[in-house]
Amino acid sequence: MQKYVKENALKRLKSAQGHLDHVIKQVEEEKYCIDILQQSLAVQAALRAIDNIILKGHLEEHVTHAMHGKDQQESIQEIVDVFGKARR
Repeated sequence: MQKYVKENALKRLKSAQGHLDHVIKQVEEEKYCIDILQQSLAVQAALRAIDNIILKGHLEEHVTHAMHGKDQQESIQEIVDVFGKARR
């Protein structure tokens, strides 16, 4: 994993963790449901953004090299599998 990808992902993960902790606290304190949902949606959006950062880094670092070598089909299938899981 490239250094900048790791640093950016960790920064955003820690931020998302803080938001998730807030959602947990809201539920424990029985806050207004819409407020909880809005915070939960923000956490989910943050996680999707992190996924995009990591995927882009993976494509830049690993897949471009694999496309020029013997591992083309394996690399393609790996990405297809990840997208399949994301759509469930």
